[in-house]
Amino acid sequence: MSFDTKTANAADIYRHLLDVQDRLSELVAEDRLTLERSAEQTHGTARRAVARVNQQLEEARQILAWMETSD
Repeated sequence: MSFDTKTANAADIYRHLLDVQDRLSELVAEDRLTLERSAEQTHGTARRAVARVNQQLEEARQILAWMETSD
């Protein structure tokens, strides 16, 4: 996943966030993602942590979509 933040526009970032969400979901579904013990105390399971991250990525994508349509 190569991504150049210096030249990316909102649409590029939107697509990249989708890729990140998909990859995180794959890792957790394959049980290949674990949290360090200190993170487990804060976030619970890796599945729960990924769900939180994906929710935040979804919100970021909605903002980017709005930015693209408001120009």
